[in-house]
Amino acid sequence: MSHKKTIEEHQKSGTFKLSRHGVTQVGLALTSLPEPPWKLNNTAEAIYLSEGFELVSQGILKQTDVRLLTLYASELAMYILQMEVVQAKGAIITLDNGISTTSANRKAAESALKNATAIAAQIGISAIGRSRLGIKTALSSQREKSFSILDVIKSGSLPKAKQSSL
Repeated sequence: MSHKKTIEEHQKSGTFKLSRHGVTQVGLALTSLPEPPWKLNNTAEAIYLSEGFELVSQGILKQTDVRLLTLYASELAMYILQMEVVQAKGAIITLDNGISTTSANRKAAESALKNATAIAAQIGISAIGRSRLGIKTALSSQREKSFSILDVIKSGSLPKAKQSSL
């Protein structure tokens, strides 16, 4: 007799994966965007507001995601700031001894972009993040309504497209 762990047991032990268990996110989505938990510069605040309003309108943003959204905005603002310096000074610098090396600003920008990308996947800003989290978007919901893959396999062909009247 095998003992199959419950979802609660997986969550307690840290082995819970949404993709494995097929459970939607728990928690209520926010209906309005709260203030960021700490002060942001102008660029980061603009990113926070634009991405936050988009996530709220899609019903994706939860209260627990607000800090991640703020971190994402901070990292993306750092990337933008560092890339402005790189564009002004150049990505490759030549030291006094004649050796060429990558600018420290370029390295900082790459690090900030890597961090922002990782955070984006966690809160569903990126398409991969939304699919991994099991978030339904308008486009994916429309596709699900149009036909079922099981129907396609059983019938052996795609359903005929509905003709629209012009």
